[in-house]
Amino acid sequence: MTQDKTRLFVIVDPTANHQVALVKALLIAKMADCEIHAFLCVYQDISKGDAYSSRNDFKRSTLDEAKQWLDEQLEPCELAGLSFSKEVVWNRKWVDAAKHSIAKSGCDLVIKSSFHHSKSGRFYRSTSDFTLMRNCACPILFAHQTQEWHSNKVLACVDLESTDSKHARLNGVIARDARAIADIVGMDLYIAAAHRGDIDVDNLPIKGNGRQLDMRQLGELYGVDESRIFLRRGDTIAALKGICDELDPSIVIMGTLARTGIKGKLIGNTAEKLLDLIDADVLTVN
Repeated sequence: MTQDKTRLFVIVDPTANHQVALVKALLIAKMADCEIHAFLCVYQDISKGDAYSSRNDFKRSTLDEAKQWLDEQLEPCELAGLSFSKEVVWNRKWVDAAKHSIAKSGCDLVIKSSFHHSKSGRFYRSTSDFTLMRNCACPILFAHQTQEWHSNKVLACVDLESTDSKHARLNGVIARDARAIADIVGMDLYIAAAHRGDIDVDNLPIKGNGRQLDMRQLGELYGVDESRIFLRRGDTIAALKGICDELDPSIVIMGTLARTGIKGKLIGNTAEKLLDLIDADVLTVN
């Protein structure tokens, strides 16, 4: 990092009464002395500005009201003595505006509220979560919970089946960021992996014990005790959801690799699907 403090880029939802993302940013900032950058995008159709003499006056008034409202939302940060900045922009397409602002902000973590979509809701169209996952270079924390984290567990989901270099590198990033967030929030780190068949130990950066996966060495690889490793055979989504139901983590860390073509646009990836099935906050890295 080039800056002294970790920067949290918080996407504020102008339509929500309760700012879940801002609550989680406040929790993290208090624990790790982070700087918060609150981003708010607003837009109003000109047809709603009949009372104003010009479009510019309408736009200026709307932005002024949005800035005042954002100041009210940031009062807890001020009372806590935290460093924060704010940004209010006018744009019909808030996701595009957010992507641009994130890219130039130099932030370390994006925090955005999320909610459960129907299966068809994500299958047939790109949600904002979907778009940000594939276009944001830094980790994103999708905040589901509306209060403080309910357990002291962070669960990192790795892929032990894929043999390509991209997934191998992604596993390392997941483990690194999972350890970092666990240390920041003071939680215990657990590791999970789903597999349909036998795991090829030759593809793992550990010394194999024949063809048998050595759980102790796997724990050493990820910096956890072997008792904190959960391996489940079966469908990836079902297996990981089962582990989450059993462990009840507050934060789940998953990797995401951008997909192209029709398949990528329609079905998304494991991280996006799991967002709709668990109540934990989900941190995605790529």
